[in-house]
This record gives sequence, C-alpha cells and structure tokens, in this order.
Amino acid sequence: MEKTLKEKTTSALIWSFIDKFGQQIIYIVTGIVLGRTLSPDDYGLIGTLSLFIALSSIFINSGYGHALMNRMEFSQTEYNTVFYYNAASGFVLYAILFFCAPLISLFFKQPSLTLISRVLFLCLIFNSFVSIQNVYLTKKMNVKVLSRVNILALLIASIFSLIAALKGMGPWALVIQTLLNSFFGMILYWYYSEWRPTRSFDRSVLKRFFPFSSMVLLTSFITTVFNNIYSMLIGRIYSITQLGFYTQASKYQDIPTGLVSNTFRTILVPLLSDVNDDAERFKRILSKLIKTISLVIFPIMFGLILVAKQFFVILITEKWLASVPIFQILCFSGIFVSINTILQESILAKGRSKELLILEFVKKSVLVLLILITIQYGTIGLALGWSVSSLITLLISLWLSKKIIGYSVVDLIKDSYPYFLLSLGLCAVAYFICKPIVNDYLFLGIAIFFVGSLYILSCKILKLEASNDLFLWIEGKIKKLQKKN
Repeated sequence: MEKTLKEKTTSALIWSFIDKFGQQIIYIVTGIVLGRTLSPDDYGLIGTLSLFIALSSIFINSGYGHALMNRMEFSQTEYNTVFYYNAASGFVLYAILFFCAPLISLFFKQPSLTLISRVLFLCLIFNSFVSIQNVYLTKKMNVKVLSRVNILALLIASIFSLIAALKGMGPWALVIQTLLNSFFGMILYWYYSEWRPTRSFDRSVLKRFFPFSSMVLLTSFITTVFNNIYSMLIGRIYSITQLGFYTQASKYQDIPTGLVSNTFRTILVPLLSDVNDDAERFKRILSKLIKTISLVIFPIMFGLILVAKQFFVILITEKWLASVPIFQILCFSGIFVSINTILQESILAKGRSKELLILEFVKKSVLVLLILITIQYGTIGLALGWSVSSLITLLISLWLSKKIIGYSVVDLIKDSYPYFLLSLGLCAVAYFICKPIVNDYLFLGIAIFFVGSLYILSCKILKLEASNDLFLWIEGKIKKLQKKN
C-alpha cells in the first residue's frame, strides 16, 4: 500500500508541477509583453475588481467542494446537488454585481469600471459550471488532465490578450485574458471530464454538508477579504497608479509562490485524507512535504530578492522600478504563505474546519492592527505589514498543527533549516560578488548560475532528504529511458 501511495503521490506532484509551471511560464511571457505595453493605471484599474471576483468565487462554491473532497465515498446525487447549487449561485451573483457596477465605479471614481466590470464578471458564470468537474478530477488525482485543461485554456486566452494589448486596447487586454481563460477552461473541463450531471437533486445533501462547508466558506471569506483588501485600500486612499505598482509587484511574487503552493495543494487533501486514521503516517507524509517545499521555496524567494531590480528592468523596463522594493518585501511573505498553505490544508484534511475559522478571526484581527499601523507609510509600509502578518499567521497555524497533528515549530525548524541556511548563505555571498557588476544581464546571469549550481551541488553533497529523493527519481527516469532505447 505504501509503495502504491508513494507512486500516486509522486506522479500527481509531477503533473501538478507541470500544470502550475506551465501556467506560470505563460503568465511570465504574457506579463512581459503586457508590462511593456500597458501602463500602471491599466493594471490598477483591473486590480480594483479583484476582491469582487475572489469573494464571488467563494460564494459560488460555498465550501461544498471541500466537503465532497473530504469524503471517502460519494454519490451521483451529491455531485448533482452541489453542481446545480454552484451553477445557480453563479447566475445570481453575476446579476447582483451587474447592477452594482455603477456603485463600484463611483467608489473608485473610475467611470470606465462600469462596463469593464460587467464584462469581466461573466467569468463567474463560466467558473460555476466547472467547480464539480474540478473536484471530480482532483478526487481521482487525475492531475494530468487538470494540467492539460489549465495550460491550454490559459494559452488560448493569453494569445488573444496579447493581440488586444498590441492593438492598443489597454485594460481590456487584461479583461480578455481573465474572461477567455474561464470560458475555454469551462469548455475543456467538460470535454475531458467523464462526469455529467443527471436530474437527481437532494436538498438534504446541502444540509448534511453545511456544518463543514459553512466553516470552510467563512474561513475562505475572511482570508479572501484580507488577501485582497490592499487593492481596495490602495485604489481608494492612494491612487490607481500606486495600485498598479503594487499589483505588478504582488503578481510577480505570486508566480513562484503560487507555483509551489498550488502544486502541493492540488494533491494534498485527497492524499492525506487516505491516511487520516494513521496519525504517525500522516505526520510523516506532512514532514516530507514540508522538506520538499523548503527545498524549492527558499532558494527561489531569496534569489528573487537578490536579483529583483535586474529582473524588473530586463523584463518590463524601468517604468516599473517603483514596484521593486514592494516585490522584495512581499517575497518574504511568499515563504511564510507557502509553508502555511501546507499546514492549513493538512488541518483541513483532518476535518477541523471550525478551528481554522476561529484562528482566521484571530489572524485577521492582527492584520487589521498592522494595517492601521502601516497605512500611513504608503504601499511599502503596507507590504511590510503584510509580511509580518504572514509570519504571525504561520506561527498560529503551527500552534494549531501541534494540537491536531502533533507537528510543531520545532518540527518545522528541523525539516526546513538546512534549505533555509543554504539559500540565505549563498544569496548573501552572491550579493557581494555581483554588487560591482553594472550590466543588468551580467548581474542576473552570474547570480542565478552561482546560487543555482552551488545550491544543487551542496544539497547533493549533504545528501538532504528532499533533494536526495528528487535525484533518485531523476536517476530512475534516466535508467528507464536508457532501457527503452
């Protein structure tokens, strides 16, 4: 059983990584062209709508998807009921936002937002028709199909977005990317998934799932509000331009963080749900996941802090330099968020949604306090407050993890410290080596080569567990290819 589960996990992780990596490559390539073509105001304008889309998406699913994910056995009627509920929610929420569009534009003092929001919010209807398809494929750990759908939909949408940007359509290029990504994602999910709804519908299913799903909904609601509250504050208190700088910094920080976090999130709940009854095995798998995420996230985020200025100048020109210090501060937050994602999903896999909800209230209360303290210092102050909040969130999650899973701060330090010290040390040395280099391309190339090569070499020499597993897997694949040839 252990071998089978390990093989399933490895395969799912690989395909999940391919999915997220492929999406991020498309986002990077598209982002380079859009960043060079569009203005900070264009990004800021669309950034004002992020909270409305995120909150609506939560209400559409209402936590019922997580409820289905946590069940060992499920019926067609349960799938049907949640599907019809999600679809109806999508239409209702779109109708509400359609009529509220003038109020949104009035709040941000941007008249053009009325039409933009009414078009952009159509993505909610498209997304409401794929949530169960996503749950069905994820439950089966069919990450190969998920990656195919996500990458293909985003690729098509991005091509149209680039054409719109080059045609001078401004913020509509960003609208087109989001809207078409949702539309083609819906088409492809239905094409590749075997599941189809039938006529059966049972309200008792919603009542039965409600205690768990309502906790997930409230937790997600609180998290989403505060994850997107900066867009509201910056857009309203400062300016659309400042929001554009913050949005760009946050977007590029989210690329590696999202890649790592979402790679693990895709397979985490179905994987850990299978070993829920074995506490020792559960903790052992969690420990391996923390080591694996530490292997990746520390060198990436510290490396990005090192080359942030050169990265922005080379990719999207000097007009975005104001985003650099914000980006560097947010990179620290990315480390805490990535690890915290693993812990919270593990707690959720234990079915402890109520505890997560209570802790969300505590954590967000801390964030409110930090916002009140830092808002007078502009976007950089807000970014610093966000990073401090992310660290506090991680510590609180570890406290809860200790109670429920037996995984503590000490366990996290033991699992992650080799990768932390290696990454930090190599980036610090690289900073002093590259500091005299004036040419941005040369600085970037030498820094990446120095840190990357020595990090891989050091991991191999020290025989660290996560890296050792990765190297063994690569060697096994090479041997299989050699046998075939």
